[in-house]
Amino acid sequence: MRRARSVLLVLALAVAAALGAAPSASAQATTCPATFHVLHDDRIGDLSLPAGHYRISAEDITCARASHLFTEFLEDFDGRLHKPWRYTVVGVGQGTFTGRGAFTVVRQAGGLPPVHGNSTQGGGSHGDLLCPGTFTVEHDDRIGRLRIPEGDYTITLLGGNLTCATAERFFGLFLERPSGKLPRNWVVLPRLAEFMKYSSRHGFRIKPAL
Repeated sequence: MRRARSVLLVLALAVAAALGAAPSASAQATTCPATFHVLHDDRIGDLSLPAGHYRISAEDITCARASHLFTEFLEDFDGRLHKPWRYTVVGVGQGTFTGRGAFTVVRQAGGLPPVHGNSTQGGGSHGDLLCPGTFTVEHDDRIGRLRIPEGDYTITLLGGNLTCATAERFFGLFLERPSGKLPRNWVVLPRLAEFMKYSSRHGFRIKPAL
């Protein structure tokens, strides 16, 4: 009986040693089959994202979720992503995002077309329209909790029947209301730097011009 127990102990130690020596399986990044189209030069904080098609590699997250998050992060005003997400600049047109999972975006050389004829849209999708020209803010300002440093800004329409000229006029009007109490059912969404009119479901977004 004692011999049998000794044999079992030796076998157990051998199995444990084998398991300890075996390399642990690490999560592998999945290269998503579709490309993500950034429609115009954009940025997420310090991460510069020129217009073009981007390849997304996802780890511990689905490609659909990574694409959705990338779209959301492109709408971020100052690069301060919602917790627990953060970004790392690898280079122009290349960055890594980590949080609940991780994904990397890399701009394809020459703006290559989508693989398999399939792509997702970003940086101006879902009916968004980038207005021509820029709007100049002459000094550091704020609208409620939205801080607006001095500089030139682009305006993007977010659907509805708003025109670029009207959005520019409203932006100038809102800058005269640092309290953030806007007229005619307009509200400011500080995290996205967006202005929305709930009664008609239209609005616009501002972003520092590159």
